[in-house]
Amino acid sequence: MLTQIMTEMFKFKRSKVLWIIVLLIVLDCFSSYLQSQVKDLSWEEFLRASYMNLWIRPVFFCFLSGYLFTRDEEQRTLSALFTYPYRRSQWYFAKLTAAAVVIAFLLLVSFAFELIIGLLLLSEPLTFANLGYQLAFLVQTWLLYIALTPLAAFIAILVKKSILCAIASAGGGIMSMPLGVVSSKYITLSPWLIPYLFSYYPLNIPDYPVWEPGLLVSGILLVLSMGLGLYIYTKKDLIYE
Repeated sequence: MLTQIMTEMFKFKRSKVLWIIVLLIVLDCFSSYLQSQVKDLSWEEFLRASYMNLWIRPVFFCFLSGYLFTRDEEQRTLSALFTYPYRRSQWYFAKLTAAAVVIAFLLLVSFAFELIIGLLLLSEPLTFANLGYQLAFLVQTWLLYIALTPLAAFIAILVKKSILCAIASAGGGIMSMPLGVVSSKYITLSPWLIPYLFSYYPLNIPDYPVWEPGLLVSGILLVLSMGLGLYIYTKKDLIYE
């Protein structure tokens, strides 16, 4: 599967999405700079990246995962892809893996820039213990984000267009906001909000049982979207052609 993963990664080389990735890194640096202006800000609060985890990252990571599927439709390379001597299921999981790799890369680059900005502007010294804790937190956040990729892939397989995939990704985040307004009991029901909530846990939601329904819903969506997405993708000629 390594060949398929590398193939998917190289397709970003001449893609406009590459410029969006650069823009995302710039926005992340700007967000970190704004956060660093808060007086007496600790490293733990600074590295939470609350603005990005709430507004930018969930939407873009969903779009990025879906784009790996819609791109083949729009560039009319899907038939050639399916005639290549690899199973369709391998291409499906290769695309999800490529999305996970890109997400990990973006999080690591953003984390590195945040460290540089923090070392320059924060008054609190950075300890190895705090750095190790934040790296572990970063890995956990990454796992929450890649849990969104099967859902994004399923949506992309259905809509087939990158613009529609972008609208759906943004719409999922926007429609999640009323859940927090209605009641904190329902705020974890949206998989788009869980990375942001996790970045503040337990400061904003100290009651752990609140997480149980949200994690259950996200787990069900993960399994269903992966199963349905894999089925539709591998049977695509029977359904669409």
